[in-house]
Amino acid sequence: PEGAAASDIAQVSDRTFLAKATPHVLDLYSAVITKVLSRTGPVIVSDELPAGGYRLVIGYRQRSTQGFFSALSDLYHYYNLFTSRKYVEQFSNGVTIISLYLDLAKHAKHLAAGSGSASESDSSPASECASPQTRPAALPSASIEASVGQIIKEASLLFCIPNTPFQTLFKTGELSVQEAVYAYAAWIFAQHFLNRLGSEYATLVEILDPTDATDVVVLAKLKKRLRQETFTRELILDILLRHRELVKDLYAHFADVHYVSAEPASNAARLAGRAVSGLTASLSMVRLQDKAPLGTEELLLKIARDTTNDHDAMVLRAVLDFNTHVLKTNFYQPTKVALSFRMDPGFLPAIEYPVKPYGLFLVIGNEFRGFHVRFQDVARGGIRIVRSRNAEAFSINQRTLFDENYSLASTQH
Repeated sequence: PEGAAASDIAQVSDRTFLAKATPHVLDLYSAVITKVLSRTGPVIVSDELPAGGYRLVIGYRQRSTQGFFSALSDLYHYYNLFTSRKYVEQFSNGVTIISLYLDLAKHAKHLAAGSGSASESDSSPASECASPQTRPAALPSASIEASVGQIIKEASLLFCIPNTPFQTLFKTGELSVQEAVYAYAAWIFAQHFLNRLGSEYATLVEILDPTDATDVVVLAKLKKRLRQETFTRELILDILLRHRELVKDLYAHFADVHYVSAEPASNAARLAGRAVSGLTASLSMVRLQDKAPLGTEELLLKIARDTTNDHDAMVLRAVLDFNTHVLKTNFYQPTKVALSFRMDPGFLPAIEYPVKPYGLFLVIGNEFRGFHVRFQDVARGGIRIVRSRNAEAFSINQRTLFDENYSLASTQH
């Protein structure tokens, strides 16, 4: 269907759905379809059911994300909710709509009623509720309204990046959604910018003769080896997984700049502001209220104290560099299709990048990562897409992604 017919639910639905759906569901789905066709990202709405619980309806364009449905299951389990029914409808206009009928898990209902804590008999899982192993122990009790509201806020993060190597820590409650996605973004940043050549390489450049062909070849080979063999993707990931408590502190440092600082300064004022606005803090924000985030110098001291070798410390300091050089981000925006970070290029070493870019953006999506680099406010250029045939080719291509982008942008300068 094209034009107005594309948003006509009677023309884009199958007969079985039209025969079984109630008029209210048809109106609800029709409104969601209209909004999906007018934007790129997901459309998320909820309504309270007469019999209790909430219906969460999520619409998005087909093939715009992968693994989103299973990631949603982890998300509502994280907030002590379970589903009595789930529906996934595909429409001929390229729209997918997911409907989740949510209610509090049995143990959470006791907590929400004000019991303070649940006994073992109280916390036995209801149908499809989270098991004790997947339920975050530190998650405070919350009403179903607050939990559904938080799911709506965080679903867009999972839409952008539904599966990461930190997903297991999210499932077990050791990291919140924001912390897991933040760790993934920091991991990617470290892959690209941790393997720098260092002051020793700069000294060697000064000693060797740049007009000597042999010296130039030696420098080129040394540069390639330092870039590829110092820190692999696997090594960086292993270090972040082992230092999950420091990852939480680093996330708190990031959030304090890009989310918390936009609110009243004191913890009491924050809580009062939330009470007025009806905003319920996520687990990440609750942790920030419990203790003040560490400053940059305090984090550097904690990294030095808690790490046992230079490699671990260098990786975690690279994550802190990520925090201190992010100027803007859409991380906390409720509607997005990818994560975007505008970076201060001051962290780029002059020996490798002699001309400082005017603008540097890191963009991370479900199946891609990329950079936007320009050397003046308005610059000519284009888009280059590098597709990899397999995992090995991807590993090679991602190592040189930023350098190629920098070189292409500099030729347009």
